[in-house]
Amino acid sequence: MLKKLLNVQPEAGQLEQSVATLREFTEPYTGWCKDTYSTIQPKVQSVVQCGSDTYAYLKDPPKDFYPRAGVVGFTGVLGLFLARGSRIKRFMLPAGLMTVSASMYYPEKAATIVKSAGDSVYDRAVQSYAALEKKVNPQSKSGKDSETKP
Repeated sequence: MLKKLLNVQPEAGQLEQSVATLREFTEPYTGWCKDTYSTIQPKVQSVVQCGSDTYAYLKDPPKDFYPRAGVVGFTGVLGLFLARGSRIKRFMLPAGLMTVSASMYYPEKAATIVKSAGDSVYDRAVQSYAALEKKVNPQSKSGKDSETKP
């Protein structure tokens, strides 16, 4: 009757100790895997959603989609054949030709992309100019005024 009241746990056996040691050893790795999975999961879901959207679009494409896509693809291949020399030229010429041919077929979308890209390039240029100005002239204007006053 006394044993029932004390509720004594038996000592852990060798198997339980081995499992506990294994759990302690793998705990950092499982935490890392969980963190990595939680980081990658939204990106994978967005890629899957993009694939589903593309499939739905290509299942019922608009009129003249495939001929236009063929012309854009052909200009990219043509750019690969025409690009000789540096690696930059081998990348920029096909991409540039494809961009030009796509903008001929879709001028409204090209205009919105150019406008948004121009705005972001302007913003980046202003930010880099301000950062460069801070590096070149670290003194503030108020500090210069106090030195020149008698």
